[in-house]
Amino acid sequence: MMIRTTFVWLCLSIATVAIAGCDDAATATSPTTTSPVTDTWPGQIPVGGSATRSFSSASSGTATITLTQVGPPADVVVGLGVGIPHADGTACYLTQSMETGASSAPQITVSVEAGAYCVRVYDIGRLTSQVAFGVTIVRP
Repeated sequence: MMIRTTFVWLCLSIATVAIAGCDDAATATSPTTTSPVTDTWPGQIPVGGSATRSFSSASSGTATITLTQVGPPADVVVGLGVGIPHADGTACYLTQSMETGASSAPQITVSVEAGAYCVRVYDIGRLTSQVAFGVTIVRP
């Protein structure tokens, strides 16, 4: 009789622990996303050409675009813009752009909602040869 009572208590204890464990397992956890996200983009611009890169924002906030390096020569000025990518991915419709050289401070700061965006670096008619560039995109 004592063995049967011990067995019943043991089964009840195991069932209690299992039920408590199931309750915790039913609670869903969402993945954590570190914000902001920093992307670096190295590329080349041919004479008369451009380079485009798409990025996405997971939430609303502020995105910054920094042309960190361009050249040689070190004093070259190019176009830098941010916008919305065409649905088929073939173009970047710029909503904000400027002519700039390399800088350590963001040249473009823009409010974004969750969604797709693009950055374009382009020749404004001053390149005499292909140049390398580096862009940093910080986004929510």
